[in-house]
Amino acid sequence: MRRQAGLSAIALVGVVAGCTAGESGPPTVPPAAQTSTTEEVTSSAAAPSLTRTVSPEQRRRLADLTPEQVCGLVDVGDLSALAFPVDSGHPREVGFAVRGCSFQARSGERSVVIGAQPEGYGTLGREEVDLGPVRGSQTLHASDCTVFVPVAGATLQVSVTAGETSAEQCQTAQHVAQYVLAAVVQS
Repeated sequence: MRRQAGLSAIALVGVVAGCTAGESGPPTVPPAAQTSTTEEVTSSAAAPSLTRTVSPEQRRRLADLTPEQVCGLVDVGDLSALAFPVDSGHPREVGFAVRGCSFQARSGERSVVIGAQPEGYGTLGREEVDLGPVRGSQTLHASDCTVFVPVAGATLQVSVTAGETSAEQCQTAQHVAQYVLAAVVQS
């Protein structure tokens, strides 16, 4: 009886340690999302993000996309791995020139918004950020972090909203922006 209790305690410690280690590591990529003929998705040990390569002829001009098409720029599974588990996107249009897609978290009051702003808004943020092949800017507010990136004819906007924001939301917004950039014409 004593030996069984000791083994149960060791198993419990292993489960707790496994959960803690899993939270700090990079997200895993589901096998279905790893490769395809038009898109390559890989996980990076250096950064908890997904990257993809989309052929130039399959990239789309952000300025020409409808809100529904903006929703199609990301895979919900990939977005969940980059940010947090989200539901399918909901197209939205704000005014004449601002359109995009909102992805609500499956739990909690968080969301990711991917939008198309008019050209020239790429420097709207307060802090410059390096997004690999391009530079953008970001702004951290009390409830969200928004990244702006100049692309051909438009500005990509990625906002991560949470109850209270931190540098983590900005890092998430940057990773999502890099993911989306692979699918749009940049210059």
